Amino acid sequence: FGLGTFGFDWGNGTGKLRWNHIFNNKLFLNASAFYSNYSYGFNVGGEEDGFDWSSNIINYSFKPEFIYYPNSAHTIKFGGQAILYDFVPGKAFFFSNGVRNDISMKDRRAMENAIYVGDEYKVNGRLSMEYGIRLSNYLFLGKGTAYTYNDTTPGARRFATSSKEYGNFEVIKPYNNIEPRISAKYQLNETSSVKASYNRMAQYIHLMSNTAAASPTDIWQPSTGDLKPQLADQWAAGYFKNLFDNKIETSIEVYYKQSQNQVNYIDGAEILFNETIEGDLLYGDGRAYGLELYVKKNVGKFTGWVSYTLSRTELKVDPLNNFKWFPTRYDKPHNLSITGSYEITKKITAGANFIFTTGTPATFPTNKVVIQNWVLPHNHEGNRNNSRIPDYHRLDLSVTFALSKKENRQHDLVVSCYNIYNRRNAFTVFVRPNEENPRNTEAIRYSMLGTFVPAVSYNFSF
Repeated sequence: FGLGTFGFDWGNGTGKLRWNHIFNNKLFLNASAFYSNYSYGFNVGGEEDGFDWSSNIINYSFKPEFIYYPNSAHTIKFGGQAILYDFVPGKAFFFSNGVRNDISMKDRRAMENAIYVGDEYKVNGRLSMEYGIRLSNYLFLGKGTAYTYNDTTPGARRFATSSKEYGNFEVIKPYNNIEPRISAKYQLNETSSVKASYNRMAQYIHLMSNTAAASPTDIWQPSTGDLKPQLADQWAAGYFKNLFDNKIETSIEVYYKQSQNQVNYIDGAEILFNETIEGDLLYGDGRAYGLELYVKKNVGKFTGWVSYTLSRTELKVDPLNNFKWFPTRYDKPHNLSITGSYEITKKITAGANFIFTTGTPATFPTNKVVIQNWVLPHNHEGNRNNSRIPDYHRLDLSVTFALSKKENRQHDLVVSCYNIYNRRNAFTVFVRPNEENPRNTEAIRYSMLGTFVPAVSYNFSF
């Protein structure tokens, strides 16, 4: 009926409805609506004596996008998006002697709206550009309670001095941001090019986690009247070169990212079951910069790629770390990946994958205080992320046997081994008093997969 084409996808708690329509040879419409429910949690014990905790982020979104081709040099995209967020930061119940006790946090709601326009412009045979702008509007919505906090000594907990109740879908706090972007590519010759880009981003959703490793108790929170959106400006430039008749691709890129309103925590911050969590938060600036190297071999019996990144990711949140920059939990100065495959015969292929990354930063005590035989770890200088867990590295090997290889139909048997040399990579490291001599402190390494894992798999396509 001239209405275009429709599609629907569903899986893993996410549903998406798509609509594509062609108005004429120059104007196209791609529209989508989706629903997603991201949930996670844990429980211990049972309904007699136990604990059950879960968290959800539910999204409802509608996004229409128009593509306009005024001529061969320009491709213009414009449209908008509306996202409604329902946050369930923590539904928690503990059971004692069969009695169910509800200690859940209140749900929160927000809405993010945006309109945007962008242009892909082919200036000439060598130069091409992409530029655009996005206007984002964010609304922190009721039903809910907004708190006002007192001023206090930097780094100390702030307490709510007053509160105000808001009705369902009533606007508690709005935010607006302008997000421009521009990138350019210049083709030096048939085998080499240079690229440069700048873009500004606004992030209205925050991950609350003050642990050294990701855990099921991480909390996602929307921006509120006190918790401001995070803003970032990023610059990047790179040189790309193909060698030996395009058999090998190489590139080198540098980047610098500067951010505002980065979230951190006071000492002893309470992340779980805290309705006034903003009082335990601190805000500061962030920066990330680095160099990325990449080499890839595309053809021949032996193919593969090598990627290496030298980078730093740091924060400055006063008064933490004595007002100095310190590494974030995502700071990994060295990140190396090597992947290769070799075609032994037409039906047998061997593969290998090696990964090395610098250990994650963590805050460890520098001394201890003993009071009446109680040992208390202490960080004398108050430095954040003053140490690191051990470096992560592993080697995976595999052999693939092509049992059948026909057009549109393929059957493979894969024999592989994950972590072939049995490296006990640390998921996290924590300190505790020694069980035999509590006056001594020991570091404990916790590994999720601390051994090699052999596997056999059968893959088929039709």
